[in-house]
Amino acid sequence: MSIKIHRLLSGLVVTALCSQAQAGAFQPNITVLSDDIAYSVNADGTYTKDETESFRINTDQGVKQSSQIATKYSTSLQELAIVEAYTTTRDGKRIDVTPENIREQQSQESSDAPMFDDGRVKTVIFPSVEIGSTLTLRERATQRKAIFPGEFSLFEYFDDQQEIHAATVTVRAPACLKLHMDAIGLSGGQLASSEPDTQRWKWSLENAPAHAPELGSVGVIDHSPHLVVTTFPNFAAVGTAYRQRAEPKAAVTPAVRAVADQITKNITDPKAQAEALYNWVSTHIRYVAIYLDFGGVVPHDADAILKAEYGDCKDHVTILQALLAAKGIRSSPVLVNAGPIYWLPRVAAPLAVFDHAITYLPDFKLFLDSTASVAPFGTLPISELGKSALVADDESGNAKIVSLPLSDADNAREKITIHVSLNSDGDAKGTSEISSTGAFDWLSRALFASFQPGVEPEVASRFLAMTGQNGTGNYVHGDPHDLAQPFLYTTEFQLPGYAQFPGPGAIRVPQGLNSFSNIASTFEAFGPEKRDFAIPFPSRHIVETTIITLPDGVTISGLPKPVNVVSRFGSYSSSYAANGRIVTVTRDLTISIDGPLVQPDQYPEVRKMALTVARDLRSQLLY
Repeated sequence: MSIKIHRLLSGLVVTALCSQAQAGAFQPNITVLSDDIAYSVNADGTYTKDETESFRINTDQGVKQSSQIATKYSTSLQELAIVEAYTTTRDGKRIDVTPENIREQQSQESSDAPMFDDGRVKTVIFPSVEIGSTLTLRERATQRKAIFPGEFSLFEYFDDQQEIHAATVTVRAPACLKLHMDAIGLSGGQLASSEPDTQRWKWSLENAPAHAPELGSVGVIDHSPHLVVTTFPNFAAVGTAYRQRAEPKAAVTPAVRAVADQITKNITDPKAQAEALYNWVSTHIRYVAIYLDFGGVVPHDADAILKAEYGDCKDHVTILQALLAAKGIRSSPVLVNAGPIYWLPRVAAPLAVFDHAITYLPDFKLFLDSTASVAPFGTLPISELGKSALVADDESGNAKIVSLPLSDADNAREKITIHVSLNSDGDAKGTSEISSTGAFDWLSRALFASFQPGVEPEVASRFLAMTGQNGTGNYVHGDPHDLAQPFLYTTEFQLPGYAQFPGPGAIRVPQGLNSFSNIASTFEAFGPEKRDFAIPFPSRHIVETTIITLPDGVTISGLPKPVNVVSRFGSYSSSYAANGRIVTVTRDLTISIDGPLVQPDQYPEVRKMALTVARDLRSQLLY
């Protein structure tokens, strides 16, 4: 079983166990006693960052997670020194980290793609760590080469899932640098400076309590205290700076033109050419996940990418841009966050949230992410939908912030048809057919692309177990990487002893092996009565039809009442019909959200619909 699907299924198990466990007071794994960060900035944008952090271990999980600390850095851009590190035991004894317990090795990304990443990882292994220990680490990071020449930016945040007693950030910079700031949850500002031609700033955070994590919410960065400082006056300047560094790498060379001509042979329509080129890059250029900060912002030459047949996100954008240009099709890089961060700072720090690059086609008003590998042309992964992004060229040579497209009930659809037959012993045997469009097509492809060949029966058994069903089954699917064809998959399943015939009795409508993004899974994050943080929640339209055939001699004595719910965030309806031994159940869910998130003040209304849907899904057929 692949790591990805293993994590998916493990997550479902953990969620189920947590929902059954008795709630207790939240205890953070660590308490930050002090965290002092100091930047000394040079006029050319290079800098030195000194950080000294001391934190106390509170839990067994804290021991496992924090007894060693790994820091990644780029050897071409940075230097990293461990100045000192030590454990203070509960009885006050100091135990220093010895040199042999500071390990340095090549980063995983660098190992996978040595031509494209020079990352190294220093790992500090602390001795004698137990609950109550205090760990202290002092590091010095030197940025020897500015990511953007002559420009400086910093981003620091303080995880609000940790208790923080005291934290400070100080910045010392030449007076000639114009600094722009965005500080949320921190107090401070400019200080008097005794040094000529030098500006000094300081911000602090004191006695910040820990907030319990909210499963399924936006990333912790979105709601934690943070500080952003940058010399960029606005995001337009960031986009221009990125374009100036990246654009020359997308030059149309003879090798690029030859590949573009071969891919588009016998294709004359420009949009169809763009789709063919996108499909080729998606499936032929291996993606190496190196984020912009550590991999820099300058892509490799298109010819080098073609030769290597792999690259990171900015390399994907570059080779696609070059191939498109060879056919006279315009494109532009777009910077976005690839993870759970939806917040955008009020000042233009390039890499505070932007860690990923995708492509915009102005002639077709389409955004593409070829690194997704299994996203059909014009479809973005769910994690990018509706986010603020920086288009490097908005068709007029200027950069600007835009909102990426949202999913909606028309372009993100799922149709599920399930046939179930029960025999006189109460055993159920069934099949299902699932088709989807938009973001849910991408999700289906991504899941099946993550399977190791032959694990489908194991995944089916685990899925049945985690949805409260005892049985076996299998998935049958096409090639998720064949982007030219719609992606469909079917299932087959057996649920022994599902009903007790001849009755009287009752059964739920069998779910069997349904879609991974079916109606039942839609509202998994809506258990708590309230939330303090927003939830990513893409719009969609799901129709599930279940056709049940009962054995001879068994008749339905009662059907659930139909349900019809309408709210400003969508609708849900269900119907139940019996015709002899055949029962047909139809359930129709539409989610219509104006943005990518359900905000805390919207949550109660959406949860109300979720509870109604959950009750209907638990309804039973009487026989």
